[in-house]
Amino acid sequence: MAVNAQKLGPGTLSLGESGTLKEFQSQLTNARWTPSVDQEDPIPVLSGEEIADDPDITSVLAGTFLQEYGIEALVTWCWENRGQVLPFTFTPRTDSALTITGECQVLPVEVGGDVKTRNTTDFEFPVIGEPSFDATAPAG
Repeated sequence: MAVNAQKLGPGTLSLGESGTLKEFQSQLTNARWTPSVDQEDPIPVLSGEEIADDPDITSVLAGTFLQEYGIEALVTWCWENRGQVLPFTFTPRTDSALTITGECQVLPVEVGGDVKTRNTTDFEFPVIGEPSFDATAPAG
């Protein structure tokens, strides 16, 4: 099998419903969906076999964005929408087939940092339920 590695972007990340959609991609320097698996050790049975415990799989939508300080800024939007569960769509590359959709809970983020510096903010929004992976070939 040949090696196939791609760079992230250009892509998209949006949160919210149609009409109130918030686009993140123009400010993002890092974007990722990260799963976490919690699973107990297998349970041995008398026959010598083992039964695997069901895994508890959770995930987050996370990344880093450039800060801006206006009323339409992402830091402001995160504060105003804190606690809300909103749909998201994450497409790592618009010229590739993968899109991840689901719902996540918006949390407030840090504002500020070093003076006279282009500050960034890390975010991590818990994904509610299981996301969907769509691998439909891109149009065009």
